[in-house]
Amino acid sequence: MKEVNLNAFSEKLLHRYLLECYYGMLEDISPNSLLPERCHSKKINLIVPEMKMTSVNDNNEEYNVIPDLVIFFTDGTDLPIEVKWQSSGPYGKDQLRFLREKKGHIVSLVEDKKQKDITMNKIDFQHWQRWLGKRSMSLAMDTAISKGLDSEAGRQYWLVSPKGSQDSTTNYNYSRMRNLRSKKSDIHFWAFRNNAENVRNHLKIRKGDIVMFLMVNTRTLGLEKGHWLDDNPDYPLNVFRWVEYEVKIPYTIDIASDLSTFFEEDDSLNPGNRTWPHFIHLEKLEEGGNLTIKSRGNLSNHFRTSSSPGIRSGGPVRINFELYEELLDALRNEE
Repeated sequence: MKEVNLNAFSEKLLHRYLLECYYGMLEDISPNSLLPERCHSKKINLIVPEMKMTSVNDNNEEYNVIPDLVIFFTDGTDLPIEVKWQSSGPYGKDQLRFLREKKGHIVSLVEDKKQKDITMNKIDFQHWQRWLGKRSMSLAMDTAISKGLDSEAGRQYWLVSPKGSQDSTTNYNYSRMRNLRSKKSDIHFWAFRNNAENVRNHLKIRKGDIVMFLMVNTRTLGLEKGHWLDDNPDYPLNVFRWVEYEVKIPYTIDIASDLSTFFEEDDSLNPGNRTWPHFIHLEKLEEGGNLTIKSRGNLSNHFRTSSSPGIRSGGPVRINFELYEELLDALRNEE
């Protein structure tokens, strides 16, 4: 007799829940509730799923382990985490040894067994269940599109509008990125500032979505005197550069390649201190620039939110199709 496995979920679902929890994206739960007490005073900067790590066994032989998550804190330390339905396992070869050596952590939905010398936390099932109920439709669409479903079925539209002009850091970095790619290539990349709202929205971006990237400013307009844009629908807005993109790879993160520190001020920064670690890869569809939109209209607040200096710094903001069409028409008509 063969027992049928009726478990419809993968542990990846727990990984996604924990990512949102640790980045402070969920209501009614503190990241500390799923961290060992020794980490409660630390500040999370970056979380990397399934990163290969190396250690040495009793015979002085190297071995590799791939924890489900690795959290990098701003103090330079890290915490490898194994995520399980049950704390009893199963575990891969050397996983428990590695967690003991590296002072790692286990997070599980069911805590049915203590593991010697390893700290543990148990996920609150009711909280996880509520999260799953709220996120089930979008998670189902994410999965279907990643497996080849026609992306237009669930296409979303995003505004990315960092402050920028000819001599700005934004334009310098964007031009460096374009120069790195062949001039004939329309496949580009960008990174979003490490901010909880940016991460929240970035994780919702899907393959096939459309991103409208604009470098905006108010130079010579005699309007805002500070760095922030005002939320005034009647105000004009300079667009130094605009590019319409289709998303090819929604989210990548790498801590070791040359690309991983491409937008950082110091390429020797450890992962716990990086500001621009969240990457997206895009295909250029259309571009233009050096124009002024006569009024910000219904996009006024979205421009302000996305561009917010030192906070979102050009983070992704979702807009509906009607607003996207309105923006695209304005950009084309002002050329």
